[in-house]
Amino acid sequence: MATPMTPERFQDRWEAFKGEPQQVSGIWGLYRSIAELEGSGDILDEHASWALKFSEKPAALPPPARGNPLALPFFDQTNDGPEGWRHCQSSSIAMNLAFLQVPGIRDDLDYLRVVERYGDTTSQAAHAKALAELNAPGRFSTNCTVERAKAEIDKGYGLAIGILHKGPVSAPSGGGHYIAVRGYDSNGWLVHDPYGDLDLIRGTWAKEGGGAGKGLHYSFKNTNPRWLPEGAASGWAWLFS
Repeated sequence: MATPMTPERFQDRWEAFKGEPQQVSGIWGLYRSIAELEGSGDILDEHASWALKFSEKPAALPPPARGNPLALPFFDQTNDGPEGWRHCQSSSIAMNLAFLQVPGIRDDLDYLRVVERYGDTTSQAAHAKALAELNAPGRFSTNCTVERAKAEIDKGYGLAIGILHKGPVSAPSGGGHYIAVRGYDSNGWLVHDPYGDLDLIRGTWAKEGGGAGKGLHYSFKNTNPRWLPEGAASGWAWLFS
């Protein structure tokens, strides 16, 4: 029985193309199969709509507006439905994309719909594919530092960082939680926390939802041990410069 290929699986094959002999052979085989179809001339025309769309150059994004803090919008993940409690990474990235005026991203649900075409909201691979589809900046780092994060802010770019949000600050734990960093001062990070207001000392929520995570100050003293648990260059972060 034939197994229909979804558009996502079809795209996966194009993204895996590296010019290897078997891949080239497959492309030529696909061409011959199309050429044998009735009306194939319209598909294989150099000016076919798909060919023109494929060759378009993405519009350049406007330069980011600098500031400290940056004017990132706030998106509350708890408004995303019954699975919203899992959407911290999507919401934190979406805040940065909306700030950068990425076309089509007005809120975190706009972005989440793209992510879910490629996998789960907790998957960095799914986010990488979503960002590629959107022609949006964004790369995942596992060795970000305080200095690098500050430099990003100084250039006009926010970050989405992953912290261990459970347990006491002396021994943080948990599967991880993402927050959007929009600035810093002499004592800490200026953030939007999509879930709420985190008690950084105890690792519990002081307030949840309802916009409680908007415009918070998270101290270096109690945030950095949760963000950099394996040393000064161990920070998980999405960078957008």
